[in-house]
Amino acid sequence: MVRRTLPPLTTLRAFEAAARLLSFKAAAEELRVTQSAISHQVASLERNLGIPLFLRLPGRVELSKEGSLYFPVVQDALDRIALTTDLIRQTNTPASLTVQVYVTVAVRWLIPRLQRFKEASPEIAVSLDASLLDWEFNPDRADIGLIYTRTPNRPNVIYTLLRREKLVGVCSPGIARAVKTPEDLRHFSFLAVSGTSEDAATWAASVGAAGLSQKPSPLFDSNLLAIEAAISGQGIVVVPEFLVQADLSSGSLVAPLHSDVMQPGGWYLAHLERRGNEKAIRKFLHWIQSQ
Repeated sequence: MVRRTLPPLTTLRAFEAAARLLSFKAAAEELRVTQSAISHQVASLERNLGIPLFLRLPGRVELSKEGSLYFPVVQDALDRIALTTDLIRQTNTPASLTVQVYVTVAVRWLIPRLQRFKEASPEIAVSLDASLLDWEFNPDRADIGLIYTRTPNRPNVIYTLLRREKLVGVCSPGIARAVKTPEDLRHFSFLAVSGTSEDAATWAASVGAAGLSQKPSPLFDSNLLAIEAAISGQGIVVVPEFLVQADLSSGSLVAPLHSDVMQPGGWYLAHLERRGNEKAIRKFLHWIQSQ
């Protein structure tokens, strides 16, 4: 038997990411560790090999001659391991899919439609990873993410645009009767939502209410809570239209001032590039595009 003397896998992963991105900082962000951890792992690998793999230059790094030789071999080996691991998992485990989704989108849009996917693909067990917080797609927690972003450009992640969404300012019918012009908004509170002040400001400017002073408002940690507060008559909330389409249709919410302003970003499905051929991900992607 041939005895293999291999460096630790963690050092090879750190080297591959740093070499591909030519940045210890970017590698740390991708692998979700500190920049110091990447530096230590690369240094450990260099000690193991007895050669420098990077040239440390002011503000940047470059691969050394030996690093340039080593990088494609390590990358190919890690890619082969990852691909084969995924294939084995698909072959030997029941199909399952974890979807990362904002709690508001889960409650107000995805869950009411999810039974249709279960009926179309009963062999796939779907679970939801919902959060109140604003986050990017996390492949360590989910197979696919239904997210909003203005920067769909993370390395090794495929973003499929689902829709660009119109912003609407909505309120209870009672408040709507009192809002005839943008000036009338000063009598009511905007229901503020953490992380969405940009949307509220964009909508306000589009209806001619930029800089308008309003009554103080409580801060909500999700659109879900703010929408419920708006339904109960506590103020006006600015949200993507698809989250309140059912309420607008039923009359429990009203959009008193017309605007065609769009969110600056888009709504995407995100998944790791290397997992794009997995059956469960492909089926969910095709299904949700039809919705």
